[in-house]
Amino acid sequence: MMQGVGTVSGRPVDRSSGAFLLVLLVAAIAALGSVVLGGATVVLVFGLLLVAGIVARPHYGIALFLSTFLMTYPKALQGVGFLTPNNVLGLIFLVLLAYRVYRERDWSFLTTPEVQLLGFVVAMYYLSARLNGPDPHTLELLGEQEMSAANMRIFVNRVAFTVFFIAFIRTPEHVRMIYLVGLAFMVASALSGVQGVIQGGGLYGYRATTEARLVAAAYNPNRLAMLAVFSVAGLWYLRRSLAVPGLRTALVPAIAVMGLAVFMTASRSGLLGLGVCLAGILWDERVSFRALLNWLLGGLLAAVLVAQFVPERSLERITNLPGTQQAQVGEGAGSLERRGRAWEIAWELFRESPFLGVGMGNWEVARFLKDPARSTAAPHSSYLLALVEGGIFCLAGFLALLWRSWQNFRFAEQWMMWAPPSAVTDLLWIVKAGKVSLLALVFFSLFADLWQFVLLFWLVGLSVVMRRLVEADMQRTAYA
Repeated sequence: MMQGVGTVSGRPVDRSSGAFLLVLLVAAIAALGSVVLGGATVVLVFGLLLVAGIVARPHYGIALFLSTFLMTYPKALQGVGFLTPNNVLGLIFLVLLAYRVYRERDWSFLTTPEVQLLGFVVAMYYLSARLNGPDPHTLELLGEQEMSAANMRIFVNRVAFTVFFIAFIRTPEHVRMIYLVGLAFMVASALSGVQGVIQGGGLYGYRATTEARLVAAAYNPNRLAMLAVFSVAGLWYLRRSLAVPGLRTALVPAIAVMGLAVFMTASRSGLLGLGVCLAGILWDERVSFRALLNWLLGGLLAAVLVAQFVPERSLERITNLPGTQQAQVGEGAGSLERRGRAWEIAWELFRESPFLGVGMGNWEVARFLKDPARSTAAPHSSYLLALVEGGIFCLAGFLALLWRSWQNFRFAEQWMMWAPPSAVTDLLWIVKAGKVSLLALVFFSLFADLWQFVLLFWLVGLSVVMRRLVEADMQRTAYA
């Protein structure tokens, strides 16, 4: 029988032709490149395939972007000057975003309150550096450099990551993938720290760090403790989402090991942060008997691991909490004293210039000039650092950003708990884990400089995308 115009032919379509042509194209580029570039051909071909993959699947590119912030790369792959993996990926995504705006006329990512708050924070840092930064002549006499430009580039890079995250993470599958990528890095870092201490290594011979093997920022034991706390939240809610009892049971030891990692860092803020995380989970679980039993079993396992593997110096340091008698003379007492002095200097600098700070990255110079001891140590508080470097309005911008992100997670959670089952409601465990992680981050920020760390921007992006998905699901349900 003859087929009309526009009907589909009964002959099967050969879908391998596109792949065959792609292979031929890559082979031709490789052959030409081997003649012209020699050994650099491999880099060229790999780069072209990478760009093609990002263009075809931008969400995988966002996962790669996240890994460039977290992973410690070999020196050969770190780039030179401005030619770094982060900058190259940022340029690719900028082109993709410009094309999407041209094609769809969609500027919604710029009207997102979170992006506008980040833009406001950038503006406050810029004005602070331009109008109230250190005197260039003083810096010249000291032989120091003004650090605002370099630190501002890092911060803007993370803001750009947030914009690209919001623009290209669009579906529940994208959210699940990008969350699991971040969780995998955090768990691997914590395991690396535990392994290092068991093998007799670690900072000062007893404090767990990643030793820059995975997440460079986690070389600091306090940050590694934070990653371990985030992992506790992520693994707990992942466990709650699994339907297979065997897999749920298998994750209990993993959660206990993450708790062990916190103790091995000997981080007092980490121990308090772990308490905040556990309290948040128990409150979220409404302290049900089943959840309490699970936590008791996990706590018993963690206690056994702590008693068996954590060095005595780590236990002494981590339990010397501020306000106790041992905190004055025990292990880590000097750290508390230095931190208290840094907070005093930060408060004095803020009082001298409350509305405009000294500019991002200029804390060290400002403290050196103010402190009679000529110390340049960090303030170990994100709130105080924002006050000193950006001023009161900069801190207000950060606080509004954190509050808005919290509200996004709460909005999504409240809908998902009562909505009809869908691909969006299947992400409830990620929303709960993100909410508890954000709560822990807010607490950790009291004792650490974290507001340039990429995981803050990762959580902000997750909260925005989850709210957008839930709003779309609400509309779909209303019209169903």
